[in-house]
Amino acid sequence: MKTKVNGVKIAYDIHGIGVPVVLLHAFPLNRTMWEPQIEELSKDFQLITPDLRGFGESEGTNEPYLMELFAEDVYGLINSLGLEKVVLGGLSMGGYIAFAFYRKYPEKVQALILADTRAEADTEEGKKNRKALADQVIGEGTKVIAEQLAPKLLGKTTRENNRALLEKIKDIIRSNSMAAIANASLGMALRPDSNPILEKIQCPTLILVGEEDELTPVALAENMKQKIRNAELVVIPKAGHLSNIEQPQAFNRAVKKFLKNL
Repeated sequence: MKTKVNGVKIAYDIHGIGVPVVLLHAFPLNRTMWEPQIEELSKDFQLITPDLRGFGESEGTNEPYLMELFAEDVYGLINSLGLEKVVLGGLSMGGYIAFAFYRKYPEKVQALILADTRAEADTEEGKKNRKALADQVIGEGTKVIAEQLAPKLLGKTTRENNRALLEKIKDIIRSNSMAAIANASLGMALRPDSNPILEKIQCPTLILVGEEDELTPVALAENMKQKIRNAELVVIPKAGHLSNIEQPQAFNRAVKKFLKNL
């Protein structure tokens, strides 16, 4: 399905009925990354999975995709669906967008799911790397980026034992537009530190992290758990940065348990 919000057509899927759960995908993937969650979670909840601006089947614009811009798109989608409150979940960049959304629209959030993400802004070195990635994808294309990034997104266990999944992640990255990857990379470099809002988060919060996540390690998840008043932390064994895809059963089990207790 597609709907026009905030000046662009946003593609999204809806599965199931019940409490609405909006899941925001990671960089540089798209909504297909949530396929391992759809069948299980849509039995009890309404799962809404958008392609973020420029990614997948959603229209793009020629500007840095600030996390606040993505959040405004998500707000527009939620309103277009007539939803008063949602459970908002995001993995990696999706988590950065969830923070931006909560900063601006806390009244719309029934609960938060923060997976394999961090509250900290990029370091100066991190910002330079984001800019370099943006330049590289425009200069060399998505195939090169897919080869570089896909192994870093997965944990050691997956890299060694699930070659098919590694290739699938490469395929998803290659399917996205060069411009979207560049614009989102620039936008992430500009995101603020979200640590100041952690203690202001009032809603129930589930923090998930892969035990083998090298990009947003367990220590960063523990930091969020300490600062968010009503948070629980689940570490997913044998998973890296894409814990929902690498260990979907454990991920789904933790999410279902959390949602059923709301």
